[in-house]
Amino acid sequence: MSVERFETQNLTLSNLADSADWTNSQQLRLTFQNAPVGFTAGIFCALVVVVLLWPVVDNQGLIFWLASVAILTLLRLMMQQHYTRNLPKITNYRLWHYGFVATAFASGCLWGSLSVFLFPETSLLHQAILTFILGGVSAGAVSVYAPLPGAYPFFVLPAMIPYAYQIWDLGESEGQPMAALIMLFVFILMRAARESRKHVCDILDLQVRNAELTRRLHHRATHDSLVDLVNHGEFNRRLERLTKDNRRENTEYSLVFIDLDLFKDVNDTGGHAAGDLILKGIANILRNHIRAGDTAARVGGDEFALLLDGCPHDRALEIAEALRAEIAAMTVTSDGIDYSVRASIGVSYGHAGKHSATGMLKAADAACYSAKEKGRNRVCINPASDLFQTTDRFQLTQSIVV
Repeated sequence: MSVERFETQNLTLSNLADSADWTNSQQLRLTFQNAPVGFTAGIFCALVVVVLLWPVVDNQGLIFWLASVAILTLLRLMMQQHYTRNLPKITNYRLWHYGFVATAFASGCLWGSLSVFLFPETSLLHQAILTFILGGVSAGAVSVYAPLPGAYPFFVLPAMIPYAYQIWDLGESEGQPMAALIMLFVFILMRAARESRKHVCDILDLQVRNAELTRRLHHRATHDSLVDLVNHGEFNRRLERLTKDNRRENTEYSLVFIDLDLFKDVNDTGGHAAGDLILKGIANILRNHIRAGDTAARVGGDEFALLLDGCPHDRALEIAEALRAEIAAMTVTSDGIDYSVRASIGVSYGHAGKHSATGMLKAADAACYSAKEKGRNRVCINPASDLFQTTDRFQLTQSIVV
């Protein structure tokens, strides 16, 4: 799997996992995914009901009932198809949740209406057949409705309670025990649906935790542990990906290299504690100057870099000058002593899909070297070119990971 594909899958899952409704949305997705099989089985069972009850109940009522089941099933299938087609754009999962539960309730009421309006009172055999069909429909619905909270009870209760009442109301000696058994059967099915939903939630919770672990490991592998900016390898990889994007040949972008002046003096005087405070302060300054699509990185001990996507060089110069001024004005205190540094900054610019990563790196490195040579604490700029001689200040010989 390519790095880009891994990142896309990781970020998509991470974004969903951050949402409070993520688990609910996945339960809804699973329910809609299983729904077509349930709809097909429901239509088949409805046809069987019509065939078997035709000799003993009102035929017009059966036809009207079958037409109602067919219309509701068609509407639910249209709802399922609309959900599937628009899944990437859907944000209000709760509304779809309520809609599915409402249609499940309507379906349960239709099956329950058999016992109210089309109950075969004169035929014990057909009563047994109806028991078998309703029980089979209710049991089969567990696999479809169980993942979604509330869906199964809203289907099975209106489907089975009227039938249990009809059996109870027959007045036979076996009627009341049979009705009690039917309700016990319903309770067992609801318990099974609840346990099934619990297993689904456990799997989704494990997926969330795995996604979070993957995200943390990926972040640790691609970010500097001290300042929490992108590390050198990840910075190079993002630069390489941008330079090879042929779809954006007319898009100018800029690269900013920052080499701290006199940082060694801070480490020698105040130790690593003072040096670390300086580095963290620089990182905070960089974070305040980048947009969502930009990259801020620590590429060496006291070297930093910015990759400014879609940023023309005149704007990059303004950003670099602002960074230089803020770094010069920054002071940190360690053990009662104030420390500060300056920065020599090199800027390079090029076009995506046209200039190579090496050309951008060499140009920025040469510009930074010019800033050093001209007295430090200043900004210099070069266009991207492979002709510049590198000083290896930014470890340009490190292999680029793709």
